[in-house]
Amino acid sequence: MKRADFLATLEEALAVNKGTFAIDKKLKDIRQWDSMAIVEFQALMDEKLGVQVQPQAIAACITVADLLALAPGKLEA
Repeated sequence: MKRADFLATLEEALAVNKGTFAIDKKLKDIRQWDSMAIVEFQALMDEKLGVQVQPQAIAACITVADLLALAPGKLEA
């Protein structure tokens, strides 16, 4: 799956504007990044990529790029 497609799917699931989850964006600057968004992110990672991500790993992420790095080799540029 392409990175952009995964991010578009996440944005759609969270009902946010396209581009909200830009690759270089800091998670703390995304108003919609909350506990429900984290659960949705985990579900999408599992459903779309077959990757199970632990909450501690997500909590350590600072940027959207950090989130995507949780699925090494699963997302194309």
